[in-house]
Amino acid sequence: MKQIFTNENRLLAMNSKNILEQAGIHVVVKNEHGSDGAMPGHQAWLELWVNDQDYIKALELLDTDSMPAEPWLCQSCEEQVPTQFQVCWNCQTERLAETENAEEVSAV
Repeated sequence: MKQIFTNENRLLAMNSKNILEQAGIHVVVKNEHGSDGAMPGHQAWLELWVNDQDYIKALELLDTDSMPAEPWLCQSCEEQVPTQFQVCWNCQTERLAETENAEEVSAV
């Protein structure tokens, strides 16, 4: 197993865990319940570990620099929605797949 992520912020660590699990990658969380007594609990950062064969895919999934910065266009209400959202905040329509979305935006 290889460590893929560590952070003192539980929210960031668990969000990364969810991203990986949604992609079908098994994740082991270490230091979830504090330390073993060797150091204070607030100094033990959460660690995410994945199997060796999933490491490269996991790195790609957590690489936020490769995420598109352009907003997407909702197919239902034509609202421009920031890329980090998968559901339109105006009408709650789910985001299309990237290829379908690209065709939708270029048609407008």
